[in-house]
Amino acid sequence: MLEEIKRSLAECGLSQKEASVYLAMLELGEASVQDIAEKAGVNRSTTYLMIESLQRRGLVSQFEDGAKTQLVAENPERLIASVVDELAGVEAKKQKLHEALPHLLAMFRSGDKPIVRYFEGEESLGMVRQEIGQTREPIWEVYAVDEDLIAGANTKGEERIQITKRLTGRAMMAIKPGCIPPYFDRRGFEVREIGYDTCPFSGDIVITGEKLFVFTSAPRGLGVIVESKEIVDIVRALYDAAWKTAKLWNPPEGWGK
Repeated sequence: MLEEIKRSLAECGLSQKEASVYLAMLELGEASVQDIAEKAGVNRSTTYLMIESLQRRGLVSQFEDGAKTQLVAENPERLIASVVDELAGVEAKKQKLHEALPHLLAMFRSGDKPIVRYFEGEESLGMVRQEIGQTREPIWEVYAVDEDLIAGANTKGEERIQITKRLTGRAMMAIKPGCIPPYFDRRGFEVREIGYDTCPFSGDIVITGEKLFVFTSAPRGLGVIVESKEIVDIVRALYDAAWKTAKLWNPPEGWGK
């Protein structure tokens, strides 16, 4: 039960040692630092620091008893007030950021230099895929259908299908011999195939608006987003040249079932 209470206090923002000291004080009532430290199982110097932190939260008060300084825990209901105060502080910071955001974005996008963002790890790349899925502009995508893509589709298949339902544009695939493209919603897409034997690669490139997304098939997952009209125009021209030489792709019998 005591550990469960400590976890609840941790969720309110107290550290493990702060929680131990506060619980010890609740049990002891009026007590000295030495008694609190022994009850909490925390060394004396650390107990002083924890008490100072709890005092700042309004959870501890002290008084003089003759020549001794005694400490006492405040009513636990003060914890709720402490959380409310913290939430109010967070909301105030959030409001300040909202007010400053237009100026920050103006600085972020100032100048002619490209904006490059780098991502690593499946969670980060998932956020990038969501960013692509939310675009309202047509996308041009070229990707390799190989073992890495199929393995990823097996774990993210439904998510991929839901994203493609919201998109339109072009899809160009380089299909490795022996591999079958994972199912995706083809409605709204023109789909073509380029020869894997003549241009083998592994990964994915997406063009939409003035953004270029590049994903590798590295085990840990790597991705880059480039925001630059000039760079995207170059890649778009190369994509269009490859598109004109690609052949129409027809799914194999039973594909997607």
